[in-house]
Amino acid sequence: MKKTEKFEVVIIGAGLSGLTLAKEICDRTNYKILVLEKKKKFMFDKNWCFWNKPENPFTNNFDHAWEKISVNIDGKEKILRDKNIKYLHLKSSSFYQKMINDLKKKKVIIKMNQKIKSVLSNKEGFNLIKSENSVFKSKFVFDSRPKKYLKKKNLLFQHFYGAEILFKKPLIDKNKVTLMDFQSFNNGIHFLYILPFSSKKALFETTYFSTKILNERIYKLDIKKYLKKKFPNQKYESKFIEKGIIPMFYTNQRSTNKNVINIGTPGNWVRASTGYSFQNAFIISKEITDKLLEKKKLKTETNKIIKFLDKVFCYYIANYSYDSKKFFKCFFLKNKFKDIVSFLTGEIKFFKMVLIILSLPKKKLLFSMFKSIKNN
Repeated sequence: MKKTEKFEVVIIGAGLSGLTLAKEICDRTNYKILVLEKKKKFMFDKNWCFWNKPENPFTNNFDHAWEKISVNIDGKEKILRDKNIKYLHLKSSSFYQKMINDLKKKKVIIKMNQKIKSVLSNKEGFNLIKSENSVFKSKFVFDSRPKKYLKKKNLLFQHFYGAEILFKKPLIDKNKVTLMDFQSFNNGIHFLYILPFSSKKALFETTYFSTKILNERIYKLDIKKYLKKKFPNQKYESKFIEKGIIPMFYTNQRSTNKNVINIGTPGNWVRASTGYSFQNAFIISKEITDKLLEKKKLKTETNKIIKFLDKVFCYYIANYSYDSKKFFKCFFLKNKFKDIVSFLTGEIKFFKMVLIILSLPKKKLLFSMFKSIKNN
């Protein structure tokens, strides 16, 4: 018979949301915490990027930083700069190393190679978490396991495939991030995203906002064509590969058990319109820990105005993808860079938010607002 181990908090998944929440709770409580992870070991598996505001524990502990941001529409480049704004990059391996070392000092237990079979509640108000080899008992369970969204039709996703490219010669402007180099506005939005790590090495990522997930061959061809166009007759080799699918919608958070809480992407920690999640992880982890200490309901809510605007934007993209070219032109060309970043991070003041909305195309945006209200 399997021995049942008891904890006050069990977190399923040792990714961004799981480790951030574990760190926040252990720093502010004396709870016995267990983190369960399906991977056998931690390794470099992704890149996280975020703005230097709002601050988080990695704002001054990053791997790369850039002050020059490029946006390309119709072959015309717009450089965005502000002396107070930086775009920061953190390798997942750097994140894992720091977080795991901090958690071990606090005696948080992390168990690897754990495949969760079930999470069940008993009559005593506790949850039983069953893996292949163990059973754990806990009052609070935080679950970051992804949901099966792809079976649903006509939902909007941000899907991407990136390759770390190493050139033989120094060809890259290492001081400039290409946030969006738009390629197409037909049947969704397609752009290239480029993170330069040196004059020879950069991550080239082909990204789509669309309802159709593509074959991996198409993503690879995107990058190959782009490199041929931008760097003709240049030799290079492909290194690290990164890919992902992010839902551009908010999911229903109703649960039969108030003490089993979805976190990360299933918990709506990722902003639907942008895919930004890194800073949200720290903000929401603090909110959850506050409620734990205050013994309040652990449900967290996205800012209602931000959530509504995200729904409007995603409806606009899904239904008027070609017209969104004008949308992005107005957004990036008619507004101050600091206001753009504040809008993207959800930290913008109401008056500035109104000014940005007024700078955008009106007719179809208003119709998208109407449809979003109707479908709410």
